[in-house]
Amino acid sequence: MYRLDRQSLWTDELYSVYASSLKNWNVFWDYLASDPHPPLFQVLLAFWMNINPNPTEFYIKLFPIFISILNLIVLFFLTKSWENSKRFIFLFLFSFSPGAIYYAQEVRSYSLLLCLSSVILVIFDGFLGQSRDKKRLTLILVLSVLISYVHLFGFIFVGSLYFIFWIKFLIEKDNKSKDLIIIGILTFIFFIPFIYQLLNGSKIATAGWIDPPGFVLYLSYYSLFFYTSKKFLFLTVLVPIGFFFFYLYTLIKRKTKQNEFRFSNSEIYLLVAIFLILITSIFSFFKPIVTNRNWIVTLPLVYLFVSDKVSTYRYRKYFLVGLLLLTLFSMIDFKKNFYIIFKEDWRGATNYIAKECNHPIVLSNATPEYIDLYLNWFNVKNFDSLLVNKNISINQDRICELNRLLGGNGESIQNRKGWKMEKEEVFYGIVVREYLKND
Repeated sequence: MYRLDRQSLWTDELYSVYASSLKNWNVFWDYLASDPHPPLFQVLLAFWMNINPNPTEFYIKLFPIFISILNLIVLFFLTKSWENSKRFIFLFLFSFSPGAIYYAQEVRSYSLLLCLSSVILVIFDGFLGQSRDKKRLTLILVLSVLISYVHLFGFIFVGSLYFIFWIKFLIEKDNKSKDLIIIGILTFIFFIPFIYQLLNGSKIATAGWIDPPGFVLYLSYYSLFFYTSKKFLFLTVLVPIGFFFFYLYTLIKRKTKQNEFRFSNSEIYLLVAIFLILITSIFSFFKPIVTNRNWIVTLPLVYLFVSDKVSTYRYRKYFLVGLLLLTLFSMIDFKKNFYIIFKEDWRGATNYIAKECNHPIVLSNATPEYIDLYLNWFNVKNFDSLLVNKNISINQDRICELNRLLGGNGESIQNRKGWKMEKEEVFYGIVVREYLKND
C-alpha cells in the first residue's frame, strides 16, 4: 500500500481500466478483440469498478492490492497442515517478493495470475499427498480453467505442471496419472475458444514489441525474487545464486552416489519451473512471447522448493538469519528505486490540459479515451478528446495536442499550414504542445 498513488497509471493499465469502464458488454468485447491476453481480469475489474458508483484512480488501484492480500490470507489457511518452518519460509518469501509487491501495485492481470498459480500449486501439493479426492480434483480443474482465462502463461503453467507430474506418475505406475490426463484434457477443451480467437485474429501480433530472450530478460526475471543493484550485487545476486547452484550440485552428486534418481515433489516443482522457462524461451526465439512478468507463475514453484529444502536443512537456523539479512538488503534498495516515477505520466499531462489548455477540443496522437478517463476523475466536463488525423476539423484558435512518445499514429497538427507551436510541456513519456492558429 505504501505510496500507492505515487504515479500515474500507464498505457497498459489504462487499457485494462478503459475496457472495464465500458458499460455495454458488446462494446467491451469488441474493444478487447486486439488484446493478446484472455479477458478474465478485465471482467473482474469491471465488477470491482461497478461496486463504486464513482470509481477513482486510487480506488481502481486497490483492486490488485486486494487480490495480493487475499492471496496471502488464502495461502496462510491452505498451509495450516504444513510443518511450521516450511510454512513460515514459504509465506515469508511470498510476502517480501519484489515481483509480488511490484505487481500488487499494477492494474494488470499479474497479481491475479500469481494468486491463482500459488493457490493451485498448494492445493495440487495436497492432492499429491492424499488418496483420490473428487472435490479437490474438481477444484483444481475449475482453478486451472480460471487461470487459463487470466493469462496465456496461466495455461502454460498448469500445462507444464500436469505434464511433468504425469510423466512422474507414469514411471511410478501411479493411478494419479489418469487424473492428470483428465484434468489436462478438460482444461484444454475449455480453453479452445480463446485459442481459436488467438490463432484466427490479430491478437498475437500485438506482442511484436517483445524482444527475443537475452541476458536482460533473465536478470529482470531474477529481480522477481531479489532486487538487483550494483550496490548490493554481491549480497543479493552472487550469494543467493551461488548457494542455489551449490545446493543443486550437492543434491545431484548425492543422488548419483546413492544411485537413487527418485525426485521428491518439491524437486519436481523446480523441474516444472525450469521446464516452463526453457520451453517458452525456445519458442520465443521464433515468436517472442516472454517477458519477466510472464514468468511470475514460477515464483510459487521455486518458493515451495526452497521452503521444503530449507526446512529440512541441517543448518536451517543460520540459513534463516542469512535469508532475513539478504531480504532486508534487497528491500532497502527495492524501496529506494521502486518509487521513482518511471512510466508514462497520463495523469500529469491531463491535469496540465485541464488547467492550461483551451476547450472544447484537445487532440492526441494515441488513445484519446485515456485523457477522458482522467478528465472524468478530475471532474472536468468541458473537453472533448479526439484522435488527431488529416481530416479532423478544428474551429478554435488555440488547441493542445498530446503526443505519446512510444507509439501513436504519427499524425500531428504541426504538419498543417496555418498552425504554429507556441509552447510545450514535457511529462514522462508524453509531450503536450499548444498550437496557435496563424492567420
